[in-house]
Amino acid sequence: MLIDGPAGQLEAIYDESRTAREISAILCHPHPQYGGSMYDAVLETAATVLLAEGVNCLRFNFRGVGASAGRYDNGVGEVDDLLAAHHWLATTHAQHEVWWLGYSFGSAVVWRALQKATPKRALLIAPPVGMMDFAAHTPATPLDNINAIAGDRDNFVDATRFANWPGVTTHVIPGADHFFSASHAELAQTIKDIVTAGDKS
Repeated sequence: MLIDGPAGQLEAIYDESRTAREISAILCHPHPQYGGSMYDAVLETAATVLLAEGVNCLRFNFRGVGASAGRYDNGVGEVDDLLAAHHWLATTHAQHEVWWLGYSFGSAVVWRALQKATPKRALLIAPPVGMMDFAAHTPATPLDNINAIAGDRDNFVDATRFANWPGVTTHVIPGADHFFSASHAELAQTIKDIVTAGDKS
């Protein structure tokens, strides 16, 4: 399907859970200039877990990727793409609680977008802390439920900055690299643990 975006229409997929609650998560893919798209394997893993937990999933391609209009905008216009996806959900599923999830570059987009809007929950997977300046983009409104996941063999994540990230609950997967090459089962379990722990809080 296509949804309206600031640079033209955005290619998207909306998957409904068979046990759906009134919750929808927007999933943001990794770097467009390195092959990132909504069909990324890490996002597939995340979507599988979320759908099993009753969370509907909206995946979309950032501008210039797949059938999405526009061109790569260095993470700036991509924030507006995420906000457009958020607006689509707020319009079509007004009763739903909205979560944001981003992987790698997508997590940086989510982090920046927190300056402009506030989802119920945010999950950052392999945020490239150290490679990108996350400190310069503090959320405008404090969010109680921000979780981040990274592997201890991720060369794009500064371990010290990650472990001491103010306002973010961090989770480290031993042996996992940036792509979770042999760690998708561990990633899936960590996402499930975060979701179910949040449900109990």
